[in-house]
Amino acid sequence: MTLEAAKPKHRYVALDSLRGVCACMVVLLHFETQGHISALPVVKHAFLFVDFFFVLSGFVIGSSYGQRLIDGFRIREFMWLRLGRVYPLHLVMLLAFLAFEIVFAVFMPGMAGRRPFEGPFSLAAFVQSLFLLQIFFPPDATPWNGPSWSIAAEIWTYLIFALVLRYAHRWLVPIALVMIVAAPVYLANLTDRYIMVFHDGALARCLFGFALGMIGWRCAAWIESVRLSAAADQLVELAVLVATIMFVSAAGSGPLSLAAPFMFFVAVLVFARERGIVSRLLRTGPFVLLGTLSYSIYMIHGFIYYRFVNVLGKVGSRLGLDLVSSSGGHNTVGGGALFGDAMTISFLALVICLSYVSYRLIERPGQTFARGRIHRPLPPAPGAP
Repeated sequence: MTLEAAKPKHRYVALDSLRGVCACMVVLLHFETQGHISALPVVKHAFLFVDFFFVLSGFVIGSSYGQRLIDGFRIREFMWLRLGRVYPLHLVMLLAFLAFEIVFAVFMPGMAGRRPFEGPFSLAAFVQSLFLLQIFFPPDATPWNGPSWSIAAEIWTYLIFALVLRYAHRWLVPIALVMIVAAPVYLANLTDRYIMVFHDGALARCLFGFALGMIGWRCAAWIESVRLSAAADQLVELAVLVATIMFVSAAGSGPLSLAAPFMFFVAVLVFARERGIVSRLLRTGPFVLLGTLSYSIYMIHGFIYYRFVNVLGKVGSRLGLDLVSSSGGHNTVGGGALFGDAMTISFLALVICLSYVSYRLIERPGQTFARGRIHRPLPPAPGAP
């Protein structure tokens, strides 16, 4: 088989929608309750879907910018566009956390349940997050807006691969293969969390998935050229979907988690074809909307979660009910299984609604501003994250 880059498509709609679904799964993971939804193994282990983001990112960045970077597209312009995509919302959410820390934690310390500007909410951690450096400095924690650790890892990964594509593109595949082999070995010996790292080893985790995505980009044209019967395409998509759910449910944070990027690599290649029944479902309006809002869903849900729990705890105390319990720094919504599931659905709906607002007011204007500063033709954008 000859590795060949995928021909640019207008957009990988099914993959974009899958990113939205995975973002929602991460939201469900973080909103822990006594309900049935939180108890599902695929939800308990939904941290693995971050590795889907990394693999998909490598694939679509290669499809969108790979050949252009090889042909001389300036790295500083590429990085400016990537920062324009991710940084405005990151900055706004960071400032939202800071505002809460100042206003509520200082004047209403009971709302935060701790002293202001301590632990992961230190001023030093704020500065590190501001410059997307939090994955390089202790402590081994997720400071301020927790999900932003993966954005920091991706930004530095963009730069690394942009340099490879610009100056060593002939060695792209060997370099990616070295990362794919070395990263799991490194992660297996780093901590007992294997791939579930978000500080020590975060860059290696991102490089692992991103490198697989780049390999996927290089062989996507061959994969897309494979002709299957309509029935076979349906079966392949359904089989990969079921296998992915079963894998995530079983893998957890053990050694098997190191295989997650490979599982998602297969999923990305299969759904990039967009020829099965699952892809047709993913191309419908509601799923396309989730894909469009995926970055906002991922980035704003942490702040909303804290405020939601704050309010729920206060309401519970006034009613004499134990609606929120804390243990080991984790909050769990009480009130029983049915109440927990109702709160989970309500919280996810709230996040999606507010994500639409943040997309319209922050994300899209940020992208428009960044692209407006590039005075040359831009590469096609097949759903770049």
